[in-house]
Formats: sequence, structure tokens, C-alpha cells
Amino acid sequence: MAKIKTRPEDFKVREILKKGFLKGKGYRIYSLWKRRLETEEAVKRIAKVSNVPVKLIGYGGLKDKNAVTVQFISVPERFKLKEVKEKNLKVKFEGFSGKGITPAAVEGNSFEIVVREPLRYPERIDVLETLGIPGYYGEQRFTPVRGGQFFVSYLASDDFEGALLYLFTPAGWESSRSRKAKRAFVAKRFKEAARLFSGWRREVALFLDRCNDFKKALSFVPRKEIEFQFNVFQSYLFNKYLRFLINEKTREKVVFKYKVGEMVFPLGNIELPEKIPVFHPEDWTLYVPFLEDIGLELERLKEFSDFFHRFERETVVPVKGFKLQQISEGAVLRFTLPSGHYATNVVRFLFDAVRKKKNRLEY
Repeated sequence: MAKIKTRPEDFKVREILKKGFLKGKGYRIYSLWKRRLETEEAVKRIAKVSNVPVKLIGYGGLKDKNAVTVQFISVPERFKLKEVKEKNLKVKFEGFSGKGITPAAVEGNSFEIVVREPLRYPERIDVLETLGIPGYYGEQRFTPVRGGQFFVSYLASDDFEGALLYLFTPAGWESSRSRKAKRAFVAKRFKEAARLFSGWRREVALFLDRCNDFKKALSFVPRKEIEFQFNVFQSYLFNKYLRFLINEKTREKVVFKYKVGEMVFPLGNIELPEKIPVFHPEDWTLYVPFLEDIGLELERLKEFSDFFHRFERETVVPVKGFKLQQISEGAVLRFTLPSGHYATNVVRFLFDAVRKKKNRLEY
């Protein structure tokens, strides 16, 4: 698999606001540069040093931790954020706007990615520039998936203990302290875990140290964390259906296998609907076969409808301004994607996806 993110500087992202957004009054807009920090972690730090409630700081989305990223944040005009200049965090005032920063404010993202190996399939650049890239959720979206299972599955089977242990099982890159705390929690050494945790995770551990009620302990988990887990499940189903559509509609294709399935990329023209609805218990027709595959009943999922978001997602998106620069270690890719779409999919198409023929993979 192509090597990316060997170091943060190998993966640079810059958010692009919609044209004319910096107009009017009502909100102060700042650029937020960060390195090796989660967006939420950076925002909390800025709120603290600025003495501003964190809930008043708006942002468009979460940017990678193991990367160098620039995005925009906002605060009501009556507040000011401190213009921080630290090694891994910088905040700069950019102007005013009549609206705060939300996902709707973001047009897209520009990327500069160092891939530390030679380009394997240069002929695919033409495909990329002509057809665009399928709108799959990228592999990193599924970092929270543990053991091929989903948080939703535990809730739907009333396994509240399993649901909590799922949330506390280490997944992806984490600090040694976080991993140690989560291992203690999973081993049910709740007092030890509480000493290492902070925030809501500490509250859950303290509660379970006093009372063995996993169902009630779930009430300490922030709603946005639960909604995120449901959205990961929706992302999985969307990818499954889009893969099915592309696989059915084209014979010229390549495949990339990832944590929870495979992505099929067309090599020629293909007719697809512009957008398809993501799974929702009230809008489920497209997804019945995939629910059956994982043993989830629609009627049970309807009980959790409030945690599912309703929206449509693009099946294919354009890759704009694509440029490739050969370097001694490999290649540098530069391009722009619409908001909410994944640069790693471009990398996997150009470097890792292979032809699938007669039930086996061929390079």
C-alpha cells in the first residue's frame, strides 16, 4: 500500500470557504493552522486561552491529526480569540462575516500529499481528470470500527456493556496514556481508568466504579459521540451500495480493499445518479440486502432514528487542478476536492487499486 503520512508535513490540507463568505458583520473569522492536533483538541485549547466558551466557536469539519492543516473557525463578534503562535498551533484573524463557520460555509479542500513511492499507474491520471473520483467515504472514516463490528449493532441488540466497551477499545493512533486508560477500562479496572481519563470518559469510569449499570453509564456519553458512531455505520452502508452500483454498471474497473470492504473504481464512462440518499430507517429501500448481511433488523433500527442524519451524497466528484511532481522518494500530488470528500481515495486509485478478474486480484 502506498506510503502516506510518514510525517505530518507529508499531508497538507487547506480549507476553502465559499466565495463571498467574508462579508458582513456578526462573526469574527479566524484561520486555524495546526499540526499533530485533533480539531476539537485545538479548538478547546483556543477557547481556554481566549476565555471564550468552546460551544461558541464554530468550525466546518474535523481535520486529520497526523497532518498539517488550515481551516477556519468563527466566534460571535462580541468575543475575540487570542491570535496564538505556537509550534503546532497558530490562529490568525481573517475578517468578519454575517455567518458563523459551519460545514455549509466550506466549498472544498486543497491537498498537497507526498507519496513515498513511484506512481504505479500514470495512465489513470487521465481517468481521474476526465471522470473524477467516486464519492466513497475514505478508509480513515472507519478507524473507529473495532473487530469488523459497529456500535449500532450492540445498541440494537441491547448489549449496553458491549456498546460501552466498544467505545473504549483502542482504535487507530492514540497516545500511550489513552491506550493504557482504555485497556484498564476494557479490563474493568474502572478506578485505574478514571485516573488516566478526562472529560466524559472519566465520568463513565467513575460511575461504573460505583455502580455496575452499563445502560445508565451510556447516558454520560455525549450525544455527538453516539451520532458519530451512527454516521460511521451510515458511511459503511453508503460505500457498500456505491460499490454495488459501480460494479454492476462497468466492466472496466479496479479495486482497492480496505478495512470494512472494497472500493471499486471505474476506468471508463459510467452512468450513475448524481446523488444517492444515505441510509436512514425512514429511507432504507436501497440498503435492505446489506442490512440482512450483517443481521440487523430495520424495525429495531427505527427505534434509534433520532441518531441518524438524513442527507444525500455525491456518487462521483471532480478532482480539480490535479498536478503531479516526481521527487526522488516518490511523488507529490496537488489537487482540490469538494467539501466532505477524501483525498486518500485519489491516492488509492492512482497507487493501490488493482484489476479484479475471475474472482482473484491481478496487478
